[in-house]
Formats: sequence, C-alpha cells, structure tokens
Amino acid sequence: MSTNISKKKRDDLLDKIKQIRAFIAAAPQDENTGNLLSYLSELEKDVNGKKYGLVFEEHREEIDEVLDTHTPVLTEDADLFIDHGGQMNFLLEGDNLAALKLLEKTHRGNIDLIFIDPPYNTRNGDFGYDDSRVDLTDTFRHSKWVSFMSERLLVARRLLKNDGVIFIAIDDNEQAALKLLCDQLFGEENFLASIIWQHSIQPKGYSGTFSVHHNYILCYQKTAQFVLNSLPRTDEDNKAYANPDNDPRGRWRSGDVR
Repeated sequence: MSTNISKKKRDDLLDKIKQIRAFIAAAPQDENTGNLLSYLSELEKDVNGKKYGLVFEEHREEIDEVLDTHTPVLTEDADLFIDHGGQMNFLLEGDNLAALKLLEKTHRGNIDLIFIDPPYNTRNGDFGYDDSRVDLTDTFRHSKWVSFMSERLLVARRLLKNDGVIFIAIDDNEQAALKLLCDQLFGEENFLASIIWQHSIQPKGYSGTFSVHHNYILCYQKTAQFVLNSLPRTDEDNKAYANPDNDPRGRWRSGDVR
C-alpha cells in the first residue's frame, strides 16, 4: 500500500495549527485573540485546499479597472449594416472581456456553440497584456496568460446553453496548461476531445529542432446534455466505395488494416 507523504505533511501541519489554537484559547484573551483565531482558520483552509490541478498567480488587468466603474455599451456603425431580410448577425469589435460581459447581459445560457482562437502565448511576444507585450523574459508569462484565459472562459461557460459546446484553438506553448484550466472550469467529465489539426504541410527548414505542422482544438461540453450528431452521407461521400463482389453488407473499399 502506498504512503501519501504529502497528506502526512498536511496532517502534521494541521495538528500544529490545532495545538496553537488550543494555546491561544487557554491564554488571557484580548482584542487580538479573535484575529489570531481567524488567521489560523485561513491557514487551515489553505492547507485543505485543492491538491491537484493548475496553480497560477491571478493578475488583475486594466480592463478590470475600467469595468469596475463603466458599463460597456454597443455603438452601431450604420455604414457597415447589411440587410439580410430580417436575419440579424452582428460583429462586436472591442476589448474581448468587455464584449463577453456585454453579451452575458443578453445571451447568458443561450449560446449553442463557441469557437475561440486566443493568443497562443508563443515566445515571440504575441500576447498583449495590459497594453504591453509579454515575452520570454517575463517570469509571470504563463500565469498572466492563464489568468487572462480563466476570466474569459468563465464568462464563455455562462453564455453556453446546457447542451452547448466550446472549441478552443491552441498550440504547444499552452496546450497543457489550457487542458488543466478547462478541466477546472468546465469539469474534467465534460472534456470531449483534443482535436489535432494539420495547419501546414511545408517543412519549415529549422535547424536543430522539430518542424511542427499541427495545432490543437480542445473541445468541452457544458453538461452531459450535449449531443454530437452525424452529418448525412452524400453521393460525394460514397464515390470512393463500390460493391464489385455483391457483398450483402453493401458498398466497400480496400484499405490499410492499421
């Protein structure tokens, strides 16, 4: 039977906190006693906190300061209006967090599908945070990205219907962190697939490293009410199949057994 060393260390620490609490309770009481007991309760909560998953530094953005005192509103650009005979589609342009929170006021729980292509946080300073570029020298590069994504994905989840689904494009730089973050926000049980898609076929000619030709799309359902449907087969789909031997099971084609 394995021994959980980390749990033993937590239990030892909790026992020490218990002893300190008993000592404070037995000592003469003053105006600081309540505060000390409160601090011990906070320590206990931290010790008993999450034991597995993504840990990151939370960062507050400039847009958070703006949204504390200002409500985002839509301003229509009449020159871009296209009449589709009553069908309404619209494009929001602006800070994505402000746009999401604005959509939440009118579309909470009403969105079937969300696809997002966030900044990949590459080593090339592609990720803008608080109007500055986050590069490899920033020691909080990953924490800033995860904090940025967490706030937006929480709103995105609230926008989805219970049978809704979200697709998130990403590459190797943050794929692992994003998977843990989404497990935390959407629930590990709601993970559907990590779709690998080939974004190029041309070798990049790098020296001393791999030429990577794929990215990922992480797919999560909001709840188990989501249903993945199939598309009906068409004549074009069936063109590669035939039945030269009159197999009673229908049309077929030969293929690699792998």
